[in-house]
Amino acid sequence: MAYGGSDTALIDRLMTRDESALREVIDLYGGIVNGMARRVVGDTAMAEEVAQDAFVTLWRRPGAFDPDRGSLKTFLTTVARNKAVDLIRREEANKRKKDALIEEMKVEPATSGFDGDADRRAEIHDALGRLSGVQREAITLAYFGGRTYREVADELGIAEGTAKTRLRDGLKKLRTVLADARDEANDD
Repeated sequence: MAYGGSDTALIDRLMTRDESALREVIDLYGGIVNGMARRVVGDTAMAEEVAQDAFVTLWRRPGAFDPDRGSLKTFLTTVARNKAVDLIRREEANKRKKDALIEEMKVEPATSGFDGDADRRAEIHDALGRLSGVQREAITLAYFGGRTYREVADELGIAEGTAKTRLRDGLKKLRTVLADARDEANDD
């Protein structure tokens, strides 16, 4: 290490926006920070994201490190642990929301005072039941959950193109199923 190597000296260099100091910090503590994140999130890609966030936090606010409270290693692993826990909580909240929306779609449609509205809801509910599970999930998130296709992709952990395809194909099938149901109703 070219500079003295002490935590305080590294922080002093970070305060002056010395990028080589950040590289030294990453070289010194990258493995430990990544390991902490991986233990918490259990996923390599998510752990890398958490570790990167921890180093970005240090870069943006090097003054947040207080040498009187512990070492730079302790500071970074604590930041990584907190970010990892936050990520897990966010992921779990998103999963609960998604599961609740999907569960809501399984429930029979509510009836209202307007028979036409209730009939239309029942028609749509039946049509959704004829979609594949992945199409129904994407459409439920997008149209009943108010998500964009990008948010659908992110929430389901799929590529944006895959989300677009599921939405497009699901909507096509919905149109066909609803048109067939109308034709049958008109034939009666």
